[in-house]
Amino acid sequence: MVVSVKFYGVHRALTSTREIQVPLLKDGRVSDVISHIKGCFPALQLSEKDVLVSVNNKVSHMDQVLMADDKITFLPHIGGG
Repeated sequence: MVVSVKFYGVHRALTSTREIQVPLLKDGRVSDVISHIKGCFPALQLSEKDVLVSVNNKVSHMDQVLMADDKITFLPHIGGG
């Protein structure tokens, strides 16, 4: 199966792309997507403490089981000061 990952903000700048397609085995999880992305873009910080995970526009978590054609977004936390 394949899922889509969209990049925003600093993630888009680091990857130089808006979206990628990630192949996964059946019952793949968000954490599997992160492993794939880290292999492609090692500079990205994609841990639960660094990003908010969204699957199909709903807040999710790293253990979320994915379905074919799901849309995943990792939104960087916004810092203030």
